[in-house]
Amino acid sequence: MNIEKFLVITIDSTHLVMKVEKLLLTSHLDVRVIPLPGELKASCGLSIRGHVEDANNILNILKSNQIEDSLYSFYLCEKIGFKKNFFTFNF
Repeated sequence: MNIEKFLVITIDSTHLVMKVEKLLLTSHLDVRVIPLPGELKASCGLSIRGHVEDANNILNILKSNQIEDSLYSFYLCEKIGFKKNFFTFNF
């Protein structure tokens, strides 16, 4: 069975999700806003999906734009068929 892996970034507010998406798209990263997966907790109903190999670039962009660490979290999603498993992403 095929395993799909991707990055999910939860962010504390809808406004900040939109700001981060714009920053990442401006940096030519392939990301998109998705509904917050039910398995994850955050104060807004949106998150950002990206490629695992872009995680360090995304983190650097967030830090260089003075977005506080406490406002976002990175997760690795492993999708097998319709089942999704989420793990805290370790850099």
